[in-house]
Amino acid sequence: MQTSPHLAYVEWFMPLAVAPDPKHHMYKVTRATRNRCRSASIIWVDSILSSVHLFPRFGATTPQEWNTFTVLEQCNSFYVNLFMDIDSYLRYM
Repeated sequence: MQTSPHLAYVEWFMPLAVAPDPKHHMYKVTRATRNRCRSASIIWVDSILSSVHLFPRFGATTPQEWNTFTVLEQCNSFYVNLFMDIDSYLRYM
């Protein structure tokens, strides 16, 4: 039962891997898609458990068009930054 009248737009990602990357202990996430379109929903704000800090998964080179305003739209693969705060670290480690 929701108690807040507020809604949030959420873009979904695939489930986390069973184990983090052994090099840096962060979990890789990729966007969930259906028919090559991003999976997204409108949900009640009350159903959000927490936010996460996403770190772009860089390849051998970084696209020049990526910047702080475009990277979330243009990058499809990220790492969940577990080291952002103690709650994130304890939740995923």
